[in-house]
Amino acid sequence: MSQLYNCPICNASAIASFIKTAAQMHSSKELFNFDQCADCQFVFLNPRVDLDNLKNYYTSHYLPYRGSEAWGKYEKLVMRSQKKLDLERVKRVKQTDAISSESLILDIGCGNPSFLKACKQSLNCQTMGIDFSDEGWKEQGSKFQGLDLRVAEIKDLSVDLQPDVITMWHYLEHDYTPLENLTYLKSIAKPSTTLIIEIPNFDSLSRKKYNENWAGWHTPRHTSLFSPNNINLLLDNSGWKVSEVLTHGTLNPYLLFWMSEMEQKGIQWTKNMEKEFWNFVTGMVQFMPKKWNQKKLSLGVMTIIATPKQEVLKN
Repeated sequence: MSQLYNCPICNASAIASFIKTAAQMHSSKELFNFDQCADCQFVFLNPRVDLDNLKNYYTSHYLPYRGSEAWGKYEKLVMRSQKKLDLERVKRVKQTDAISSESLILDIGCGNPSFLKACKQSLNCQTMGIDFSDEGWKEQGSKFQGLDLRVAEIKDLSVDLQPDVITMWHYLEHDYTPLENLTYLKSIAKPSTTLIIEIPNFDSLSRKKYNENWAGWHTPRHTSLFSPNNINLLLDNSGWKVSEVLTHGTLNPYLLFWMSEMEQKGIQWTKNMEKEFWNFVTGMVQFMPKKWNQKKLSLGVMTIIATPKQEVLKN
């Protein structure tokens, strides 16, 4: 475990324990501490699991790794839901940038790169995805043929890359050095590059409702829980200018409510999820009136659009 003594965003030393939560989607009952900065209200895991040991929390309990297969006979229905999510993300990219066949979309933390595949098919553009592991694609080479997929860290990216769009779909909350990585991404970006970040919102209704059982903690895999004010500060400090902060995202906020409920109940995440399917669907339908208000209220997710700050030349 590694201890921090200053806020990773504003470097203030006035930090104190905010909450302790148990490991989620994991058999361990170990408690982990999240601190909060008194200056910028940033909440972060402290101490953190060493990177070498973090893989121990990506086990068979981890539902994203189990994917649609975890839902047994409902696998195809879950796969359709993922395709719909990918197309929502393609739509978000199209809303923020004019994409041509020469445009490069760089997806950080690509995991199972179905989003990049959707970009390739819908936008006919260049794509690249990086992740710390190839678990998301190594057994599916033919499925993701034509995509540039790499096991790499942000610092490994070429300084000449110059992507047109950089996407981070629920990546930044996992990042151990967000300031350094966002600064480096700015250095390899074009002046016109668009950065799209989707992350959990600490200032959301789901966090306030579920407290230590909030799925947004994702303990101990999430190291950073952002609010609109401190994500603005982080991006400003790393050379990016925020153009828009949305109190919603492509991810259905119901998922955070559902996963939080499951954590509260102490679900066994290794089990076949078939028996949970229709309760999941019923709950999603009942949640719809709340979802219609997500543009006014943050239910659990937020989206940030940014571009590189332009250097002011001095005479």
